[in-house]
Amino acid sequence: MELRTIVELFAVYAAISLIVPRILANPGLVSKRPGFVLWAWFICLGIAALSLLAALVGLVGRALAQHVVEDNSARIVVPILENIFGWIALGVLGILVFRFGAALGELRSSRRALSEQFTLLISQGQITELSGHRVMIFDSAQSVLMAVPSAQCIMVSSHIVTTLSPELLRAALAHEQAHLDQRHGVIRAAGVLAMAVAPGFSASERMAQATRITTELLADDAAAKQFSKHTVAQALRACFGASPLVDERIARLEN
Repeated sequence: MELRTIVELFAVYAAISLIVPRILANPGLVSKRPGFVLWAWFICLGIAALSLLAALVGLVGRALAQHVVEDNSARIVVPILENIFGWIALGVLGILVFRFGAALGELRSSRRALSEQFTLLISQGQITELSGHRVMIFDSAQSVLMAVPSAQCIMVSSHIVTTLSPELLRAALAHEQAHLDQRHGVIRAAGVLAMAVAPGFSASERMAQATRITTELLADDAAAKQFSKHTVAQALRACFGASPLVDERIARLEN
């Protein structure tokens, strides 16, 4: 690979890393077009990761070429630098593989912990059909409502079932069903792995948070298509109480 191409690939990676998070993490854009933000984020992550990996592989390739091609020219500094940068690139590739493996291991551990929790709660509750959704209801005085992608089921506490009105309960379940139907669990997992491969690009905490928020907003919008926005907002308040994120989502629906 030509040195100029390698430099251009690094430039693409750096440009995306510096510019894209500032644009996509804009609260107004996230609120108005969460779907666009989500997919634009993944597309840019993919481009950045591929650019970085290609550039690193190119550096390693140029370093290896120094050992198989005799160079009778007077150049000394350039081959030495290419060897140094080649070893550095090889080390960075090793780090990226390690980060990817570590992130994958964490995802598997969290998924296994959730499955174990779900299995434990099954003995205390029952899986049934509720308002057209596959729901596992368990006895608890706390407000618990969450989608369990591994079981393709919605976990809900008896407190929510008994305290919410039928309409609010249906709206809340529709929100969680959207997480399952739109495979938000897979999207979030893919985001974690992609950011592990592109360490510089994943440094923006605001963008990482915006990525998680978009899946919630998309689920809100999906539920609002079946019920009024006001009903979904009331369901959010009844299920999750007051918090900055919930308040922002409610204000978005009400406005």
